[in-house]
Amino acid sequence: MLAPIFSPKRLLLCSRENANRVASRLFDVQSGRISIVRTGNPLQPFRVCTTPALGDHVEVEMVS
Repeated sequence: MLAPIFSPKRLLLCSRENANRVASRLFDVQSGRISIVRTGNPLQPFRVCTTPALGDHVEVEMVS
């Protein structure tokens, strides 16, 4: 099976760097914990959340 081909825009939006930008913006406007979680899904490899689920692979955690 061939790997899916994603557009350059999708690659930018799905990047770890973009997840860091989103997490930083959320951290600036709300107190508490912000996490960047690796999902294992090629369409959304990273997710920014305030409460990671048990078993989520947390890449970065920001706590105020």
